[in-house]
Amino acid sequence: MITSVDLSNLSYVFMPNTVLDNLNHVNYFYGKNGTGKSSLVRALVEQYGNDYNIQVFSDKNPMIIKDEALDAISLGQENVEAVKAIANYDKQIAELDKELKCPDADDKEPLNLYLRYTRANQRKQELLTTRNSSYKKAARELKNEHTSLVGINYNKNDFKEDVKDAQQLTEKELTSMNEILSAHILNLSKVSSPTLPALKDLSKMKAAVDDILSASVQFSVAMEEFVNHPDRQDFAYRGTKIHNREPDERCAFCGNPISRDRWDQLDRYFSNKVESLKKRISKGLKMIDDEKQGVEEALNISQTNWHLKYQSQQRTLQTSINEHRRIILGFFDQLNHALNDKKNDPFRKIPPLKVEVPEDFKSLQKALTNLWQENTTYNQQLTNQKAAAIRKMRGHYVYQQLIARNLEELSKDLRIATEEEENLKKQMNTLEESRKQLKKLKSNEIIKTTSETQAAKEINRLVRNLGDESFSLHTIKCGNQQKGLYQIVGRDNKPRSLKTLSTGELNLLAFLWFRYHLDDVKDTDIRQRVIIFDDPVNSNDDNSQYLILAEIHDLIRNNQDDQFFIFTHNNHFYVQIRPSSYKNKGMFHLRRAGKTSIIQITSPKDDISSIYEDLWDELHFLYNNKRIISTWNCMRRILETYGRFNFANDSPRKTEYNLPTSTDRILYLSLLKSLHVNSHIGIDTDIDLSGRNIETLLYAFYDVFASLKATDHFRSYWGEDLPGRGVQ
Repeated sequence: MITSVDLSNLSYVFMPNTVLDNLNHVNYFYGKNGTGKSSLVRALVEQYGNDYNIQVFSDKNPMIIKDEALDAISLGQENVEAVKAIANYDKQIAELDKELKCPDADDKEPLNLYLRYTRANQRKQELLTTRNSSYKKAARELKNEHTSLVGINYNKNDFKEDVKDAQQLTEKELTSMNEILSAHILNLSKVSSPTLPALKDLSKMKAAVDDILSASVQFSVAMEEFVNHPDRQDFAYRGTKIHNREPDERCAFCGNPISRDRWDQLDRYFSNKVESLKKRISKGLKMIDDEKQGVEEALNISQTNWHLKYQSQQRTLQTSINEHRRIILGFFDQLNHALNDKKNDPFRKIPPLKVEVPEDFKSLQKALTNLWQENTTYNQQLTNQKAAAIRKMRGHYVYQQLIARNLEELSKDLRIATEEEENLKKQMNTLEESRKQLKKLKSNEIIKTTSETQAAKEINRLVRNLGDESFSLHTIKCGNQQKGLYQIVGRDNKPRSLKTLSTGELNLLAFLWFRYHLDDVKDTDIRQRVIIFDDPVNSNDDNSQYLILAEIHDLIRNNQDDQFFIFTHNNHFYVQIRPSSYKNKGMFHLRRAGKTSIIQITSPKDDISSIYEDLWDELHFLYNNKRIISTWNCMRRILETYGRFNFANDSPRKTEYNLPTSTDRILYLSLLKSLHVNSHIGIDTDIDLSGRNIETLLYAFYDVFASLKATDHFRSYWGEDLPGRGVQ
């Protein structure tokens, strides 16, 4: 079921980005001429014509054709070529059957398309049988000789699938494939990349050692006996460490007592500078020892985690690493030896070490990491490489089978036979499609020649109930055997001239013909049917309108699977056709204020009940949309209708006589003149050509009803009193 229609492409008719939704099984649309009803119908057909069986009744799609020369009408379904067309179709079908059907056994004509196709198909089947037998034998041989490659369940279907990969391999390629297949996939999920010691900056370490070696102790007091004698300084410093400070302590070298003053003098001389230097030396030795421990042990990488193709590179790299490790150890030993010398003789300045600073392990680590990455990547890809190797080797042995059994030549013959059969089949299909189309065209012509008589009988039955206005259709037989021509016969059984047929009568005939043929359309189309009535009543009289109403109601009641769209500009027809309950019904008003808005009506109390009420609804719509010129026109029509029904006035001007005072009459005539002048402006614009705005115009309109003592009437139709106006 259609639930919505996109009208955004019709912005020249409807408000921008309009989408009509909430559509139901039956949908009713009321709108004046020019509000876009026909545009909406076209949008429905354009958007859903392919998916739904859409049938449209409209006076824009003529279904009745006048033949002025015969003074008759045609229901537009048959023509003089119908019988000739059927005979022509039969002749064309017979010609096609000569190619499409098996000829008689004694037919001496050359082979037709059917026989050529049959023989081509037989040839193809024979070649297929031969090929399948060869495939079966080849598959059995491969399964017995190369089970590891093809598996124990390998059969002719597998062989057929492998033919596309058939390719001969070179000896080198076969060796490579075997190496891949013999390789074992390593479990490296818990194995990390080998790492080398991360050393401190060796250049900085040497610089730090050189700085310590060149350091000298700065004494806080001077002692002449030590000046320029670092050996004496060292001797005295060592003496302070081996002697105690007892009063009777004597020098181990000279045997003299060591006085208290001498101890104080030595303490001031050496203070803590020597200890500070020794601490630096100890710290440096520890740093060297820590770094040395990381490289003392030789690197021995297990080859169990390396594939054979990478083991040689790994061993070479490991040797290079260990050689460089020994160089770094020698460097550390030299640093260590120099610091120990400084430690033993802290008062002597030692020149910087003349030793080359080796590189650290970074470049070797990078090479090792890259090699490990290649090893792991190869391991990860080995599964896919094994599968690819199996495919290539299977393709190699399949190729050998194809050559040994001459299957390539057989496949070539089969390909030629298949192409010939497909080409002939395509020709058969083309002729079959042509035959199908001819049969369809023939069926359409048969429907035309058999349905119109029944349609005329049904139309006569329905119009017979129109009383004095009834008429009937009588068939006219023509010398050229044309069918479908009908003469109009009145209730008095006398022929009526086409000139006496009104537009309403022609519209009624078209409607009834459309109604009758809906059932034919439904039988030949499996899509859901959508029935659209675009202004089904035009100039019809009341009896005709009620007949059309009854037929539409009957159609809706008896076709619950169909969807209906009913469009009308006729207020009376709309009030009669709409349902009593709006549940599961689509009720819509089309209101135009420059561009059309589609308003959904959800309750009967919001719908119109008369032409006069519709005018007030339109006034509300125009007021809300600020359409001043259209508002003038709508107010004029309301005053005309009000005067006609309340005062029996045939002119709105005469309503002035019902006003109580001359002032009221003058104000009324002034407003009325403005209404007449401004409501006949040719263009509806938003510009106030009258000098009034929409608010002052509404208040003036209200004042007219107030002067007529009809404020209750105004409030009833407007829905509320106006601000600033009391109840009168």
